[in-house]
Amino acid sequence: MAVTAVTLTELTLNEASADLPIASWTAIATGSDGFSLDVSGVGSPVVLGFSDGGGAADNVTITAGDRPPAQLQGQGNLTITMAANDVKYVVLESGRFEQNDSTIKGTAAANATKMIAFLLPVNWG
Repeated sequence: MAVTAVTLTELTLNEASADLPIASWTAIATGSDGFSLDVSGVGSPVVLGFSDGGGAADNVTITAGDRPPAQLQGQGNLTITMAANDVKYVVLESGRFEQNDSTIKGTAAANATKMIAFLLPVNWG
């Protein structure tokens, strides 16, 4: 199985997004293949959403970046524990998770895991 490429969905300030039901999210390759999110030229945090569509718990691991550019990579991987049929979101910044090829990478332990990635507007905060 190949690494699953995930596309950023860009959000616009003060505008509703398109309908984004979980059925349309990207299924993550299981095991060490995992996912890859291109964050080239992204100047604001990204939000990742994960859905465990299976009947059992799951773990999603976001891999620590390498240096450069990840100045905070020493904080290590981030593991998100998912209950069965759970949905969770996490806001990431590149200082901990960006790889030297301008991607964020991770893995999922179960076949039924899906994800979506949002790019926040630059002036969101």
